[in-house]
Amino acid sequence: MKLGWVALILIVYTAFAIHRVMPRLPARIPTSFDFQGRPTAGSSPDTLWLMLGIQIAVTALILSVPAIGRRVPQWVSLGWKRLSDFPPATQKRILPVLEEMCGWMAVLFSLFFTLLIRELIGAALNPGESPSVWPVWLFLAGTGVVTLYYLRRFSRVGRETPPSPSVRPPARR
Repeated sequence: MKLGWVALILIVYTAFAIHRVMPRLPARIPTSFDFQGRPTAGSSPDTLWLMLGIQIAVTALILSVPAIGRRVPQWVSLGWKRLSDFPPATQKRILPVLEEMCGWMAVLFSLFFTLLIRELIGAALNPGESPSVWPVWLFLAGTGVVTLYYLRRFSRVGRETPPSPSVRPPARR
């Protein structure tokens, strides 16, 4: 859950940035761009608050997945199996890995929205300056890496057999 705090800090930073810049924004801000970075559509600056709301909702949903897995394991898919497909002992070993993955995904989504909103603010305050595409590439690469890494970890934990409670390790002298 430590990573959840990072996502929360990003949300607070984004809210502060929007609040601080709102009085300086024009009546219409660019919100859609073509491949050359030229604005193709605009909307009210209040759109930034809507995007912050989406950032909060997506982050909260991602961070709630482990709690959902504890209560309704059949709702959580681990790529090739549902959490409910594993015996309870294996589910208990998978849940901390799932919580860690969801923390990283929440940070990635929150960081993406923070950077996207910053780019939109920059495009609104500096007409003619196109927003950068690197936040999108960072988000896609990060999501791919995190997903592949944790799918491997889920697979590894799912294949491990828990130690039998009746077998005790030999006593050390």
